[in-house]
Amino acid sequence: MPVRKSRKARPAQANAPIILRRGRGRLRVKRTANEPQFDLSVIAGRTGREPGMPEPGWPSGAGPFLSAVLRAQGVPELMVQRIAAALPTTVPPNTRLTTRLAEALAIVLDLTPLEQILNSAKVMLMGPVGAGKTTLAAKLAAKVDRQPAHLITTDTSDSGRAQIEEYARALGVPLSEAAAPEALGVATSEAMTHIVDTAGLAIADELAWEELRPWIAASQAMPVLVLPGNILVEDAIVAARAFHALGGHHVVVTRFDMVRRIGGVLGAAMEGLAMAGVSVTPHFAYGLRPLTADTLSWRLLSGALEEDRWRAPAA
Repeated sequence: MPVRKSRKARPAQANAPIILRRGRGRLRVKRTANEPQFDLSVIAGRTGREPGMPEPGWPSGAGPFLSAVLRAQGVPELMVQRIAAALPTTVPPNTRLTTRLAEALAIVLDLTPLEQILNSAKVMLMGPVGAGKTTLAAKLAAKVDRQPAHLITTDTSDSGRAQIEEYARALGVPLSEAAAPEALGVATSEAMTHIVDTAGLAIADELAWEELRPWIAASQAMPVLVLPGNILVEDAIVAARAFHALGGHHVVVTRFDMVRRIGGVLGAAMEGLAMAGVSVTPHFAYGLRPLTADTLSWRLLSGALEEDRWRAPAA
């Protein structure tokens, strides 16, 4: 008689849905395997010892966990303490951690509507080398719809002019050059929406920042600081202080969807600047969006947890 091996019994999973199937004249009971479901708020509420955590060492409790998330993102310690102190202490038990963090961010940070920049008749972009100012200038020009847009560059070098010339041709908007503050004053005198793109600065070059003062005075434009999402917190603070000394108040963050760690830009918020918007795609014609507390909360949490969902575009 041939020997038949018995099938190894599989342990039934708790709360698994039960499916009744008919086979050989009788009903058979089959339990389906649970599909793994990712819920950021559920994972965030677990301790480091429970299964499902992306990496060990996270503290338990909403407050300590969110503080650890902020530190993992590179948020300056003073800002971490301010946000932690603003976390709501009495919330419904099913409140998501993203919601708790968003409420604290809305209290601590100045999150200014992007419309304050879009509704300005004159905008001057300034910031570090490679921050994405020229691409942001094109995004602003594409976003303006109340009157014709006019791109102006103060970088008259061949390398500095080539990119913005290409953008101006693609968008069908006029482009001017200004080699001196007086020329910029003339170029911004017409009834148009003027968007001024300046040459990139070395962050620690105090003289270079100060040299922008006569350009701002001549054009009467709204200064806007452009910072990349992956800027170091020390550099963000230095740039924010120099920008604030020029009378600037608004910040736009670029590469928001291209880098995981974005906490460094909050160094600018420590210097009293308002976070007004983010760029979420390198394409020059679209991808400029407001920065809300909910969007920033999601990005901080998902990026710190090393999940791919941090790449989702801002809402």
